[in-house]
Amino acid sequence: MAMFIFIMVLQVILGLFFLFTGSKIISGKMADEFKRFGLPSFFNVLTGSFEIVGAMGMIVGLWIPGFAFWAGLLLGGTMLAGAFTLIVLAKDPIQKAIPATVLFVLSLVVSMYYFF
Repeated sequence: MAMFIFIMVLQVILGLFFLFTGSKIISGKMADEFKRFGLPSFFNVLTGSFEIVGAMGMIVGLWIPGFAFWAGLLLGGTMLAGAFTLIVLAKDPIQKAIPATVLFVLSLVVSMYYFF
């Protein structure tokens, strides 16, 4: 029962977090970061859309678990790509990729819970 509650709370936290950050990315407030990475401007919309869709999947997944499974994979993949971008494309120190890596792991924890 404790694991179930932990996963539900985690889904809500991830859902709200990615809804906020996805909206921020789509609005263009992080456009300078994407330019710094050498990515075309449509990556703002693409990444923000992935985060918003994943956030909605996490929230809907509270009632329909399959949505949380797929949302976790989508968000996990997005965060893995983000960590890779920071380390390889931007040549930032590994420490800057820690938040993306933690979000990658947490998103996969949700997916794994529903997979097994």
